[in-house]
Amino acid sequence: MIKELTRLESESFWPTFSQIILAQETYAFNSDMTQEQAFDLWCKQPLKSFAFIESNKVLGIYYIKANAMGPSRHICNCGYMVSSDARGKGIARLMCKHSQVQALENGFEAMQFNSVVSTNKVVVQLY
Repeated sequence: MIKELTRLESESFWPTFSQIILAQETYAFNSDMTQEQAFDLWCKQPLKSFAFIESNKVLGIYYIKANAMGPSRHICNCGYMVSSDARGKGIARLMCKHSQVQALENGFEAMQFNSVVSTNKVVVQLY
């Protein structure tokens, strides 16, 4: 099930979020980011944030936001994270499809991914 991300769900996903940013392989976030900074970045700044939940466990999260302001605000940007124990199960693909519907429902006309690490072959193939 994909639903809007709550603070409690964000907190339960924090160990995964922290692990991902510490690896410095997929996101250009400071590795010393706090849980509160992560919540602000992922849940307060974007237009919306969502969680993929299965068996009452948050296995993935994503946000959707305008990629830029002004005349480019019709283009959105999304970021996705999936827990390591849930990778390879199609969760990112489901969240990506969900985000495309959300983009249209929120008036976006295009989606742009700003930075994908070239060694992240699974994501490069997905996008």
